[in-house]
Amino acid sequence: MPGFRNAAKKANVILSVIKKGEMVRAKDIAERLRRLGYKVNEASINMFIYHYMLHKYLKKVRIGGKNYYMLIN
Repeated sequence: MPGFRNAAKKANVILSVIKKGEMVRAKDIAERLRRLGYKVNEASINMFIYHYMLHKYLKKVRIGGKNYYMLIN
């Protein structure tokens, strides 16, 4: 199972598994990446989204105490 070489590749792969208009949790993103063959951890996906992708590529919506992410149009 490959990992990620750099932050830009990781961001592009995360963006590729989210469809336009879809709200997903980090758990769902991690599962989709595992199906693609990447070795990922849900917690590391959460931290990566928070530090590198939030407000630039993704928007956070809090529903029922859980964070859902969706693409910024």
